[in-house]
Amino acid sequence: MTTTHHGLNSPPVQGPTPLGQPETIGLLLNRSRRPNRTVPVRRAFLQREERDGTKSPGALAALVRRSTKRPLDLYLLLSAVTSGGDFSVTEWSTTWARSVGIFDETAGTAAVSRAWKVLRELRLITRARGEGGKSTLTKLHEDGSGRPYTSPGEGLGDPYFQLPYEYWDNGWHHTLSLPGKAMLLIASAQRKHTFTLPQERIPDWYGISADSVGKGIRELSRHGILVHLEDEWFDTLKTRSGRGSRPVYSLCPPFTPRALGEPATGEGAATEAFRGCGPRE
Repeated sequence: MTTTHHGLNSPPVQGPTPLGQPETIGLLLNRSRRPNRTVPVRRAFLQREERDGTKSPGALAALVRRSTKRPLDLYLLLSAVTSGGDFSVTEWSTTWARSVGIFDETAGTAAVSRAWKVLRELRLITRARGEGGKSTLTKLHEDGSGRPYTSPGEGLGDPYFQLPYEYWDNGWHHTLSLPGKAMLLIASAQRKHTFTLPQERIPDWYGISADSVGKGIRELSRHGILVHLEDEWFDTLKTRSGRGSRPVYSLCPPFTPRALGEPATGEGAATEAFRGCGPRE
């Protein structure tokens, strides 16, 4: 019997049919045993703070500039799985390949190896050969310094946000493009119920091109993940009147700060916005 999978290179198989992509991801997430079913992600993954106090784009920018979303997909899933101890996991390459929708063993192993190489070069992980043809992957600090990983929030000045497992459960890892995923992470990092996403500043802050920012915002809005609440006015010398406007947004459940147990800012306006949540035609 031949089973059709969502992904690349799905030939007829002899013997047991390989586990599908959703089932593979489900087993990986379940092994993490996180009681709140969320993944903590430091803001340093999006934006690093230098020793002199200045800020620069983080590793996310380097991943967005690539034509494939596999390194980011694997990194986020790895972050969910490595939940304690030395923050490492030992697994077959074919398991990771199925998680990104590749079922041909040779092609999948090669694609996963390339993705891990990208993450190693960014000093986000280490990789070592394990037993029985498996590899041991160890997560490093999100700032790309090569430091060992520690649980975020253990000290002051260590901001982070939570990515809910519904990101995988509801198939957003499969549906969203690379710009859409990047803007979801950036919006989540605001940790507010209402916030702005100034397209003219995000390229400098996060290293994401204005074109990708616009594409990501439109995609999140179309899928009902991000809602445009209103426009706010601000003072500026870039207009003849000295006044400019910018959109104010809110994330929809399950990506809202309240849903993730984060501090609430602008809760009343966001509650009103939830009525507009849902996919746009």
